Amino acid sequence: MPPILSSDFVDDYRRLSDSIASGVAVVTVGRGTRFTGVTVDSFLDVSWDPPTMLVSVLSLSRIMDVLESAPMFTLSVLNAGQEDIAAWLGASGQPNYGLLSDIATVEGDRGPAHIAGACAFFEIEVADRHVVATHTLFSGPVVAQGGTPDTPALVRRNRMYGTFG
Repeated sequence: MPPILSSDFVDDYRRLSDSIASGVAVVTVGRGTRFTGVTVDSFLDVSWDPPTMLVSVLSLSRIMDVLESAPMFTLSVLNAGQEDIAAWLGASGQPNYGLLSDIATVEGDRGPAHIAGACAFFEIEVADRHVVATHTLFSGPVVAQGGTPDTPALVRRNRMYGTFG
């Protein structure tokens, strides 16, 4: 049985973990009228050989309706000028569909479209799903990729957006 944690402990954890700067990205999934996306800041490259990525998504997120059964998704790492996209797709209470209608996207080679102008994008085949606490981890091999990695990236720290690079 897990230990019972005080609210002070949990509040301190939130404050401390929020101080860790992290890149900001968008997960897109689906096609046609069932195409949607959400902002994430918990993702990582797991392996270079074979190229493999992992993304953490809130299990109660609106995108889970599509993502939990999708064979693929695309991760677009946002550039420093795309804060408005991050804020729009990260806002709670949004409908699942129609969110991307005013955002420029580029059709994927094999997976869902990516956000135009992103620093990097990775089309990922879902190989594993794991529920951990309040989130679901999606991981798998990268099957297509691209971008301009020298472009300054959008980062999030202490609930604020900024730049790095």
